[in-house]
Amino acid sequence: MFGVVEGFYGQMWDWIDRINLMEFMGRVGLDTYIYAPKWDRLHRDWWRLPYDTGFANNLAMLLDSASRYGVRIVFALSPGLDMDYSSRDDLGMLLRKFEWVMEVGISDLALFLDDIPPVLRGKGFKTLAEAQAFVTNSVLKDLRPRSLILCPTFYYGLKEDYMRELGKAVDSEVRIVWTGMWVASYRISEDDLESVSRLLDRKPFIWDNYPVNDYFIVNGLTRLHMGPIRNRPEKIKELVSGYVSNPMNQYEASKIPLYTVAEALSGSYNPEKSLSDAVDYLANKAARYWLRRFVDFNKASFMDLNEDSVTKENADEVLEVVNNLFETLNNRKLLKELEPVLGKMASIARYAKGESTYLSWKVQTAGEYNPPMTSERMVKDVFGVVARKVPWYAKAYVKPEV
Repeated sequence: MFGVVEGFYGQMWDWIDRINLMEFMGRVGLDTYIYAPKWDRLHRDWWRLPYDTGFANNLAMLLDSASRYGVRIVFALSPGLDMDYSSRDDLGMLLRKFEWVMEVGISDLALFLDDIPPVLRGKGFKTLAEAQAFVTNSVLKDLRPRSLILCPTFYYGLKEDYMRELGKAVDSEVRIVWTGMWVASYRISEDDLESVSRLLDRKPFIWDNYPVNDYFIVNGLTRLHMGPIRNRPEKIKELVSGYVSNPMNQYEASKIPLYTVAEALSGSYNPEKSLSDAVDYLANKAARYWLRRFVDFNKASFMDLNEDSVTKENADEVLEVVNNLFETLNNRKLLKELEPVLGKMASIARYAKGESTYLSWKVQTAGEYNPPMTSERMVKDVFGVVARKVPWYAKAYVKPEV
């Protein structure tokens, strides 16, 4: 199971995106898609409520597309915000909703208990791990899905007591999610994977939080992650029970880093060559050079902050890149996703040439990487490193007074 989890916060992809994604995944060698958008309220906040017939019809179309391209659809529910682990009513509602999903035609399920307070609700359980294992095993025993994936509440780092107990209590058939030593790990090593395997008593199922950019998006910022995946073991497929990449809110733009993920999973991997090949795959011939140059200005991430910056010396070239992408790129949906960043790049170029122009601090590009979080949180929980780069042109920003 190697593919994509639509697991981000913010605006969800639409059904046309998801259906078309099946062809992309099949062509690049990815075989698993997990439905789990955080802003689908019936997936998470209102998990007790049923989906309607329209949703079932869309799922059926997705399954049809997936079957044609050899992709497995996994459907996730995320009841942990308010589920009473000992409530027969709550468990019954969860089972019935999963059962409905299976009646539509989906054989693979996921129970996601991430991003919730680590609160033990209910009676008769001594620990959170015991309660969550009970619910997980109940889903497996009562519904017998082809596969079941569990995302635990402590899904990164090495929370030893919790993970060890969960690993012993959860049926060995269940795949257990891990994101690495941090939420969006700047590296995942073989030693990391071996350590968590010992705790969970099984190989982990990796949820890789790249190229996801929701921590910018939900804070009103635009920042694209167009660079290649980095710092993963060459033989990662041998060390895990599965691997999924969590993409950006921007569906078309996500295909470039997702292409590199697929190549990284295939074994021999050169990030720079893979990135170039990804552009060739996605763009029509006339636009490839210009899109490749655009990527050069937008490939920074928590794994590698290096990308080109706009200067007085290259300002004319940047304006040429912007203008030519608008003229040559046939993928209009991709162009729409890139448009805010193209506008910011053009503004920086004019500013570098000495023109008086407005620079929006809400769009980050070309040497600016500034997630809206403290450096302490970056290092301790989110990335494992300080991932921040302030550009020379930031002095032109005028932020509103708080």
